Amino acid sequence: MSSVVGLDRKEQIRQRLDDVRARTLWMLDQVPDEFLRVRVHDFYSPIGWHFGHVGRTEEFWTVGEALGQPLLDDGLTFIFADRADNPKDNRVNIPDRAGLIDYLERTRESVLRGLEKANLDTDDPILAHGYAWEFAIQHECQHQETIAEMLQLIQRQRPQEPVEGIHWTPGVFTKFVTIAGGEFVMGSNDPFGYDNEKREHLVHVDRFLLATAPVTAHEWTEFIAEGGYARSEHWTTEGWTWKDAEEAAMPEHWIRQEDGSWATHGPWGLRALHPDEPVCGISAHEADAYARWAGLRLPTEVEWEYAASAGRYPWGDEEPSAAHANHGLSAWGPVPIGQHIGSPNGLYDLAGNVWEWTSSAFLPYPGFEAYPYDGYSKDHMKGAHRVCRGGSWATSPSILRRTFRNWYVPTYRQGFLGLRLADS
Repeated sequence: MSSVVGLDRKEQIRQRLDDVRARTLWMLDQVPDEFLRVRVHDFYSPIGWHFGHVGRTEEFWTVGEALGQPLLDDGLTFIFADRADNPKDNRVNIPDRAGLIDYLERTRESVLRGLEKANLDTDDPILAHGYAWEFAIQHECQHQETIAEMLQLIQRQRPQEPVEGIHWTPGVFTKFVTIAGGEFVMGSNDPFGYDNEKREHLVHVDRFLLATAPVTAHEWTEFIAEGGYARSEHWTTEGWTWKDAEEAAMPEHWIRQEDGSWATHGPWGLRALHPDEPVCGISAHEADAYARWAGLRLPTEVEWEYAASAGRYPWGDEEPSAAHANHGLSAWGPVPIGQHIGSPNGLYDLAGNVWEWTSSAFLPYPGFEAYPYDGYSKDHMKGAHRVCRGGSWATSPSILRRTFRNWYVPTYRQGFLGLRLADS
């Protein structure tokens, strides 16, 4: 991130705000009216709420917290807040499409007025170099991915015609590379990174093996065919209990069509499943079971970051492009593995395509300090969440950085989640 301050820095922030918001508004156009106020899954708030929430959050941190100015007082500040006294069932009480757009426009005007007045050349951490505005931009990018997840869930509630399947020839099966052990600096001191990425700290890693790419759809069908979902020996007790309660028999969005071909729900409807695309829509319990079935394991979070440590990104320091990764909603779904520039150690798709479950709980690094509030990271650092790394096809470029930590409860499978295998 540039350290330019003053007018040049403000113009840079304005451009980033505009670029991200244009994508958000385009996504709002894709949501059917009848689903704006519907909770498509218990895990989520209504999809329309997320649009108002990004505007509210942006104004809260930039105008309210950074500048100490009052927020818009129109009754919507509360309904778009993510807080315990505004439960998800209450969040259906939002404006219609026109009202959402109006709220986004008015909060953005407030945010830009605040930016114009703000002193970014300061030691105050929430103002320095535009931290609060960058925080809001990253937050909106993350909600764009959440909205993409919900667009996919919406399709499951609409009638779908069968699609022509792809003839499955033998797929690209996993190969492994040896990652030599050693010491490396894990984490980040980037002022615009999240609190859970900090601070840099020296870590020792033993030699291990890591798959060159994520597990593919074809490989996952072998797990299904060999009774992977029916044999308890592959599962933890907790995972087996979850599987039975969920009645899980395949990844979240997959279906087996009457002709025997495989298809998957995507954000725009049903599509044929490509054998060489990474499996997507699995819980940590499923990832663990697959790894046991394969006689292997998931990498630890430390191993994953060590393998991806060629620079800011897994391939180095060059900013992400279409050549580097499937990211930024460019393909609107996973693409076959190995199509992008690999890392210097011969690994592919470490960034983009699908998030990769690790075996590590989401816990603080040494010297962790919650900032700018406890709710983003600290409240989830109690051992109940599992770390995912790498980003997905819906992840924005800046979030593809190798130090970014995502986390979910082990039962969550509605996101764009896959796995990569490891061995000692």
